[in-house]
Amino acid sequence: PPGPAAARGDFHLAPEQPITTTRLVRRLDESLDDKTIVIADVGDALFASSELVIQGQTEFLSPAYYTSMGFAVPAALGAKMARPDLTVVALVGDGAFQMTGMELSTVVKHKLPLTVIVLDNAGYGTERLIHDGSFNDINPWQYQLLPELLGGGTGYEVRTEGDFDTALTQALADTTGLSLIRVHIGPTDHSLTLNRLGAGLAKIVRS
Repeated sequence: PPGPAAARGDFHLAPEQPITTTRLVRRLDESLDDKTIVIADVGDALFASSELVIQGQTEFLSPAYYTSMGFAVPAALGAKMARPDLTVVALVGDGAFQMTGMELSTVVKHKLPLTVIVLDNAGYGTERLIHDGSFNDINPWQYQLLPELLGGGTGYEVRTEGDFDTALTQALADTTGLSLIRVHIGPTDHSLTLNRLGAGLAKIVRS
């Protein structure tokens, strides 16, 4: 029988369409091979990445608990130091990034070529589904400017599928240092997995 990638059909880019979490993961999936480590933080970065089709020996790293928020950036640093021969891609929400993202300073110091994709929905998207309120909103950062601030690497700002396609292609081809891709995601946009999980958790919280 066909594998999961074949079962869901070919991916066709819609360059002008606003990027969504689900479409981002589908495009990322096209670039995975058995020399790639994917690292996902908790929240929708993890739930969305569960839709990836991990190929062959491709590594996938993620924490098991929500209290490990902020895992992805330090883990990407550690993974690249341990396996410099592999491509490292980290998926991290903006809330998780603001906890530990400055570990990128060490990435820049050592000129490590890795790609960090920041899913920027201006807050804690998972918690919005469970119990919404202004306490889920966070102060917006200009994430794409951090390479300039830190003194190395390249920053990208993405709003459409075409933007993401271009940024990801360039980032994965860049062996000179850090690539940070800031992806603007709508505050009500979630992966299919999170939509299913969030509906169930919301019922528990409200009961």
